[in-house]
Amino acid sequence: MKKIIPIAVSVLMVGLLACEPEEVAFDPAADVFVITKTVATENEVDTLYGFALHAFANKPMQSVTATADDDASYSLEAYEGYPYDFYFQTPENQFSSSMPWVGSYSFNIVAQSGETSMLSDNLADDVIYPTDTIKYEFDATQKKMKLTWTEIEDADYLIVKMFEEDDDQVFQSSSLLGDKEEYTISASGSGWASGFEPAEDGTYIIQLDAFKYESGQSGVNLQAKSISLQTIVWGEE
Repeated sequence: MKKIIPIAVSVLMVGLLACEPEEVAFDPAADVFVITKTVATENEVDTLYGFALHAFANKPMQSVTATADDDASYSLEAYEGYPYDFYFQTPENQFSSSMPWVGSYSFNIVAQSGETSMLSDNLADDVIYPTDTIKYEFDATQKKMKLTWTEIEDADYLIVKMFEEDDDQVFQSSSLLGDKEEYTISASGSGWASGFEPAEDGTYIIQLDAFKYESGQSGVNLQAKSISLQTIVWGEE
């Protein structure tokens, strides 16, 4: 599925973005976090692991590379061409039953202005797991779909997304409390892609993303993310 960068930019960063680039010093931030998802096999459900690297800054960046202390290196890319956010995520076909490298990741960040910064972040083995199932009920009269799931332990916040079968994202909720166990998507509500309306009997994929901050952090550094998926039919009661 199309990768979506988690909302993790601090209030300070937002304020700096309002300034002219030459008025402030280059001040990037970097983060690495583990990602878990589940896949159903013939007899059981397996947990797969990947990870993400994220850099964001108050000035447009030119390049970002990251190197783990096992010497593996990664190139981050501007998310959808936005130069203030660079991102890398394990490709879908490379998620595995083994944890990613646990340790330090060093970021080499170069701004378009020529300024540089070296940052590091640690990846620990603390993960959160996807919910076991997402159930849904459709209200045909009000054209609303209620989603329910088992609470995701240790999640700090959640985001609900909806994708078409070709992986185009068509809906995203605001940030939800981590202990929330239900959410209602309304055809007439907010969160939809511009001009999009869900089709009656259309098949979509619900993605429930759960996020956990690093210990003692709030609003910026993530430790873990889990991805829960459920195929739904809009209008099916």
